[in-house]
Amino acid sequence: MPPRQTPLQAALWACAGSLGLVFTYSCGYNLLLLAPSIYLLQIYDRVLSSRSADTLLMLTLIVALIVAIGGLLDALRRAALGRIGGWLEDRLRPAVLSACLDYAFRADPGHASEAYRDLTALRQFVESSACAMLFDILWAPLFLGVLFLVHPLLGAIGAGSAFLLFGLALAGELVTEGPLAQSGVALTKSHGRLCTAVGNIRVIRAIGMFDGAARLVYQDAEAARTAHETAQRRNEIVMLIGKPMRALTQVLVMGSAAWLVLEHDRSPAIIFAATLLFGRMLAPIEGTIAGWKAFATVLAVYRRLNSVLHAAVPPASGSAMLMAEPAGRLVVDNVSVVLPGSGHLLLKGVSFSLAPGECLGIIGPSGSGKSTLARLIAGVSAPTAGRVLLDSIDVSVLRDSQGGRHLGYLPQDIEIIGDTVKDVIARLNDAEPQKVIEAAKLAGLHDTITRLPQGYDTVVSNSGPSLLRAYRQRLGLARALFGDPRLVVLDEPNASLDYLGERALNEAVERMKAAKATVIVITHRMGILGATNKIAIMQGGALCAFGDSKEIFERYVSRPQVASRERPPDCTYRDGEPGPGADNSLQPALRWPPIPRKSARDLCARSEVPQP
Repeated sequence: MPPRQTPLQAALWACAGSLGLVFTYSCGYNLLLLAPSIYLLQIYDRVLSSRSADTLLMLTLIVALIVAIGGLLDALRRAALGRIGGWLEDRLRPAVLSACLDYAFRADPGHASEAYRDLTALRQFVESSACAMLFDILWAPLFLGVLFLVHPLLGAIGAGSAFLLFGLALAGELVTEGPLAQSGVALTKSHGRLCTAVGNIRVIRAIGMFDGAARLVYQDAEAARTAHETAQRRNEIVMLIGKPMRALTQVLVMGSAAWLVLEHDRSPAIIFAATLLFGRMLAPIEGTIAGWKAFATVLAVYRRLNSVLHAAVPPASGSAMLMAEPAGRLVVDNVSVVLPGSGHLLLKGVSFSLAPGECLGIIGPSGSGKSTLARLIAGVSAPTAGRVLLDSIDVSVLRDSQGGRHLGYLPQDIEIIGDTVKDVIARLNDAEPQKVIEAAKLAGLHDTITRLPQGYDTVVSNSGPSLLRAYRQRLGLARALFGDPRLVVLDEPNASLDYLGERALNEAVERMKAAKATVIVITHRMGILGATNKIAIMQGGALCAFGDSKEIFERYVSRPQVASRERPPDCTYRDGEPGPGADNSLQPALRWPPIPRKSARDLCARSEVPQP
């Protein structure tokens, strides 16, 4: 079976006709470049011998017209390349964006974002003079052949000069490749350190880390500059050899042509004709050498884009099957997660199911796999083995705008995606204002939003100091609740909430249960557990206990006391210990059940482990 053609390959193949037109323009342009050389020959052979001003005028007008037509053909091919570049970007942007997001989900986010930037780099190359030079380099053999026709000696000098230029270019590339790579790595590292320092500047200044952070940035920047200077010095040495050699070959051609005139009774015009032909032959070669970096870059761009597009998973039909409102039945079937590169199991064969309208509270010590499980259920990451089903459909196929609207997810670290409060809550959709307000009210945020300067049109950002963490968490909660999702996963939703915020959260959970939505809450604080139907206890990546809330509390809590939703106490549990400031008289003492012992082979035996 032949390999699947990527959208990039299909788009380039679709450009074949347009590229053929560009090649036609290039043929005419390069053929017309012979006109000045022929013009000189005609002047020496016809005009000077006949001393005819009319002949000179007609020849000049004809050559001027030819040169004008050549300029027009060059302008037409550059305009055609510009249109091809724009068409390629428009054609590939949806496929590349979708593939990059899918690749970032399954593999490397950094490589995915780089591949999306490569799309712009591809367009810029197609529009550049370096791309046009690829069509001109094909005509260098033509001019070299004409030189051989004038005289084999001139052709031999031209061929030797071309090989000499290519050799010097290759030498320059070899001696500068290593230092330039080192400079790029050090510069990227310096930029990364600077971005980290800027993002944490308040903490850095507060605890006296400014000088140390600046020193690290300076060290990497200095290493980048030193490596770049080394590459520059080596390149200058090659240039010092190359420039005199280029001038020497030009002199050699002129001298050889003059010798032919003296010894072989040739027309003096061949001196100028040979010089022009020699210059036209070397021009595309020199242009290609100057664009060497651009060619290497676009080749790497093509490979990255092609690899990302080839690795993209074709759209599944699961989201189309969930166009209708799902019931919300959740099945977690023997899911396991292996940490890439280490073989360490983050999750060990977790299985359970929830009916529509049920709320599950997941508790356990820090590092027990709660957040990892939450990401799997929300479809944010994929399991190494096993599967997560919503109404018999794998949640991994519900990541598009159609299937994803049935899911709500509140992560621990909330990123503000959107320009305004309305955009953030509405998940960047053009939603009805009333639906946005309903989600904000569910999260207990409506009154706070109305007090903002522009209300729901207030501009917010991740780095802006105007949005406190508690409000950021409520904003993320409103986004998770927007659109009446059938499955809602809340990871530490009450970590930064006060009494009023936690009460609003409990009320929101009750309303979602009443609407027959399936709700999962990851928590270290006991107050929210009063709204749950079932509780799961995680430890060491394994599901140690699962059952009705009352049963779990009776079995694993010494003094079962779920806080009232009227005023939930601040009972924060980390590794089974109450958080600071908690009322110890109200703290139930959790007794974590033992960890089931299972190996990675046992857990992954029934499932194929996907390759990264």
